[in-house]
Amino acid sequence: MNKELPSWALRAATAEDWDFAQAAHRHGHMHITWPPAQALRIWAKQQGWATPFFGFEEAFIATMLESNEHFALAMEKSGLEISIPKQDYVLSDENIRELDALYEERSSMGYPNNWGGLVEKLRAIRRAVEAGVVVHIDGEQPMVNWQHFYQWAHGRYHMLEDGYDKWIGDDA
Repeated sequence: MNKELPSWALRAATAEDWDFAQAAHRHGHMHITWPPAQALRIWAKQQGWATPFFGFEEAFIATMLESNEHFALAMEKSGLEISIPKQDYVLSDENIRELDALYEERSSMGYPNNWGGLVEKLRAIRRAVEAGVVVHIDGEQPMVNWQHFYQWAHGRYHMLEDGYDKWIGDDA
């Protein structure tokens, strides 16, 4: 399963990132931009890698990740572009102000006007944290797991549980 991460939580993998790429792939957090299929098949065949007609991408990934040498070769010569989660990210004051503004703009009933927008932005932060990105906010404890994320989110936006049905559960 490929879990969508925000672009700010990803970085381009390098030939030295074999361990990180393996972990990202295992957890569904490795994003690949593939070169044209025929060119990649030809390249893989020249390397002596399997090129099955069905399941080529899966076979390619398995071969690429089986050794540091294969991974480095694929990164340098195959035309793949791989993104993996960053180790750290600093959530800017501007980002926090944007989240706060979404929460503070209220309807006549007292609820935020844009629950959905706020929830989607918070989910992006949660997904990044769950993917192993340590999210830093100035003056706050770094978020290193989903428990830290939920503590922060509910401490800052205390009406989340009451105001938006999709906050818990429906993570489409």
